[in-house]
Amino acid sequence: MDITVIIQDKEKEFIDVARDIWSYAETGYEEFKSSKRLCDCLREEGFEVSSDIPGLPTAFIAEYGSGRPVVAFWSEYDALPGLSQKVQPVKEPVTEGAPGHGCGHNLLGTASLAAAVAVKELIKSGELKGTVRLYGTPAEELLTGKVVMVKMGLFDDVDAVIGWHPERLNMVMETPTSAVYQAKFHYKGKTAHAAVDPWNGRSALDAVELLNMSANYLREHVPPGTTLHYSTITEPLAPNIVPENATAWYFVRAQKRDTAKSVYERLVRCAKAAAEMTDTHVTVEFCGGCSDYLPNRTLEKYLHEAMESCEPISYTEDEMDFIREMTKTLPGSLEASQAQVRNDYGINVSDKLICDFFAPLSETKRKTCITGSMDIGDVSYVVPTAQINIACYGYAIAGHSWQVAAYAGHSVGMKGMLKAGEVMAKGAKLLFEDPTIIDKAKEELKDSLGGKPYESPLPEGYKPF
Repeated sequence: MDITVIIQDKEKEFIDVARDIWSYAETGYEEFKSSKRLCDCLREEGFEVSSDIPGLPTAFIAEYGSGRPVVAFWSEYDALPGLSQKVQPVKEPVTEGAPGHGCGHNLLGTASLAAAVAVKELIKSGELKGTVRLYGTPAEELLTGKVVMVKMGLFDDVDAVIGWHPERLNMVMETPTSAVYQAKFHYKGKTAHAAVDPWNGRSALDAVELLNMSANYLREHVPPGTTLHYSTITEPLAPNIVPENATAWYFVRAQKRDTAKSVYERLVRCAKAAAEMTDTHVTVEFCGGCSDYLPNRTLEKYLHEAMESCEPISYTEDEMDFIREMTKTLPGSLEASQAQVRNDYGINVSDKLICDFFAPLSETKRKTCITGSMDIGDVSYVVPTAQINIACYGYAIAGHSWQVAAYAGHSVGMKGMLKAGEVMAKGAKLLFEDPTIIDKAKEELKDSLGGKPYESPLPEGYKPF
């Protein structure tokens, strides 16, 4: 059976799923309709589906086949707050203030569904032997869903994991991502009249400001690639009232999990010192964390081979018109993206608005680190993991934007989604056919870890919501 034909035959089914999830636009741990839509489709396709994951009501695990190898894909389907957007090149929400798929997870989740279904068909026909799984992983934007599932041991018997993300390029993702620890520091003080008796007050806002000042000084003394960013949350107050409550919400990112953890622990000490100085009380609410992503070169080479076996995406004139109009909404972004492609791959795309080629493997890209974070990092610490990017929008794009939400509901995004499913399924097929690839990938992971066991960023008893 041909994977390309399998996905083409079910194209309408997959597009319908992606459009439904796009319309639901549910945020992390609230993806009830999106999760159910995927589960219903998987059951219709003959998968055994378990959605009874303790503490994660919108997670699921779907499986088909038996025995080894066990090759898995992951599905994401959470939207972002405030990014509701119609499928048009003019900013206009479907519903003002509502969530929208500004990271394209409706496409991400459905392409993984397509890949799993295609592999299932090959197992069903007897062409492949083993087990295919699809993990429904909620709340990726909160960077905790997969971390919780790894801590529960749900990936322990998997041999290899393949995934993807919508992007501006068709490429294998060779780049590590940053680890992150995040927490809210809630300060409790005492109100007083700021003019009449301020000495009787204890300012929670003073404590937050001292924490922020400490963090600013701390930035000089952390390893390269480490960042601290924050927001301040206060109740509406008049200036003549000493603030009783105030909160600082911090993210600590670093190229390695151990570094992020160490800097986070120093930040906690800063927070406690600020409370001591202001005679206030601080409560530390740990909001979660995730590990850095460990690329696996062994798997990446075979994913790249699978990618090159596919035909590039072609676009209609109407689709190109849409891309042209979307490009106009982000002045300067096109040139910057084109320059990045030239720097990373040595390819001149100055006359292109959208990627129309499969990028080669790049040692330049491999040596960099993405400053953002992904909760797949924790999976990559316990199972050999590799992923691709497929163009679902033009070069001129900003992540987590209304433009991405528009593309995610458009046929341009849907074409990228279907291509991603095809590439991932072909990559998985290579692993089923030659299990020695998995053996080599496991050895690479073992070498990357250097004998150090995986340590979850999440403390015992952690609850994601």
